[in-house]
Amino acid sequence: MRIYTRLTFFLNTCYIRYNKMKILDKYLLREILESSLSVLAIFMIILSSNTMLRLIEEASVGNFPTYLLFPIIFVKITQYSIYIIPISLFFGIIISLGRLYNSTEMAVIASSGLSQVDIARSINKVIVITCIIVGFFSLYLTPAATEYRYKLEHRLNSEEKIEEIKPGRFTSSQNGKATFFVDNVKDNKLNKIFFNSMSTATTTVENSKTATYYTDSELRRYILLKDGVITELLAPYKSNTRITKYSEHGVQLGQDLPIYTNNKYDAMGTIQLLSVDEIEASAELQSRFMLPIATLILAFTAIPLSYSSPRKGRYNKIFFGALVYFSYFIMMSIVEKMFLLQVLPIYLGLWWIHFLVILALYYVYKTDYNKIPSRQ
Repeated sequence: MRIYTRLTFFLNTCYIRYNKMKILDKYLLREILESSLSVLAIFMIILSSNTMLRLIEEASVGNFPTYLLFPIIFVKITQYSIYIIPISLFFGIIISLGRLYNSTEMAVIASSGLSQVDIARSINKVIVITCIIVGFFSLYLTPAATEYRYKLEHRLNSEEKIEEIKPGRFTSSQNGKATFFVDNVKDNKLNKIFFNSMSTATTTVENSKTATYYTDSELRRYILLKDGVITELLAPYKSNTRITKYSEHGVQLGQDLPIYTNNKYDAMGTIQLLSVDEIEASAELQSRFMLPIATLILAFTAIPLSYSSPRKGRYNKIFFGALVYFSYFIMMSIVEKMFLLQVLPIYLGLWWIHFLVILALYYVYKTDYNKIPSRQ
């Protein structure tokens, strides 16, 4: 009978503890998700707005085509995400747990026998899911977005396309090597045209009385200049001048692009990097795997880092947390440079910095799990 009573008491205690942990898990997950998503939204709005304003400013002066505005913003957001998502989770944990410390809720949780290890177990779902998301961005989405950005830059640097010539203002091609000016347009005829183009060998200036648009059989668009003069400044010192008069002269408004070749490691796919036997490719590949690992480590670091006494504010660890976060990422960057310069043995790779942090973190959790000290 006594054994049955003890067994029943033990099972009831386990059941009650399980229900309490389940309630605590939901509560902590909700608090951390709300704080992390709020931080993520703030960072996204700030960075996206800054990028959009800069691109709009460049587009307004003709240095950037407007139709590439949203693709570039999308690429930038994708590239920002591998850094914004980890920092959002990191500060989300610090803010949410800091509020619990400030309202003495964490004191109640600790008095019930729960340690930081139990809190880590309660929120490990959101941490693991975030690491998977960061890994997906780091290994697949960000390289694809980077390659797309390089293709756009290749197009902007190589294409001499002019979208539309507006009267009364200078219109430059996308690579800045050609410029048109039209005084006025009447009955679809352009009047008093100035055209300037540059190359490594010559600089050409054209002036014509009128011009019209036309399209050939292959749908290539031209502007046909009539009754004009071409002035060419010839290399090497452009001291020689050649003047040519013409009755009609066609200028293609869009030229075929040269073939794009991807030779940058940060734009290569992860599978492709595995087949490249170069130290730069190895560093890029390891750095992609380091980001989700760093997200995991920093998230578990934020739990003991979030401690604050009730008399202090809930945000008093934000500055120290930012110092830890950026110091960690700066150290990762330094380790990568050391690997590229072969200062350390190659077999150490970029991983040893993570092992040092994991050992320190293990010591903190083990100390707290064995005996929760009274904190001042």
